[in-house]
Amino acid sequence: MKEDIPLLGRWVARAFQKYWRVTRGFRLSVEACVIDEAGRTLMIRDENGVSWKLPEGTVRKNENLETALRCILRDGAAIEVNGTPELVVFYSIGQSEQRGVYFVRQWRQSLAETGREMRFFPLDELPAGINPETCARIRRLVEGRTISQV
Repeated sequence: MKEDIPLLGRWVARAFQKYWRVTRGFRLSVEACVIDEAGRTLMIRDENGVSWKLPEGTVRKNENLETALRCILRDGAAIEVNGTPELVVFYSIGQSEQRGVYFVRQWRQSLAETGREMRFFPLDELPAGINPETCARIRRLVEGRTISQV
């Protein structure tokens, strides 16, 4: 009988571990590095109007990364992606979010108004206050370096 208690304890621990993994919050998001013909990167002013960031958003239920990317660019920047964007890196934000980063070279902008300020910045003139990790990702993408070459 005493031999069964450790076995039962391991079984209960595994059951709770599986339950925790299934029920805890997990978020999947996507980020776009849109480059124009002059090699400049699209940045969008954030909601509070203080800093600049790459176009980003959350992947919704029954949506894949590329579909989410196209919706985010269409709705947030009035950009239609032509061709297939290139998924270049996947990284974690804390323990509860995973983000895929796409490199978008082929696109066209419609005349629709987005309501948010956006500009294209040259690589050597990225706006002040941008997150250093975001800046490093942009440089790596534009320069064609791999993750290990940063």
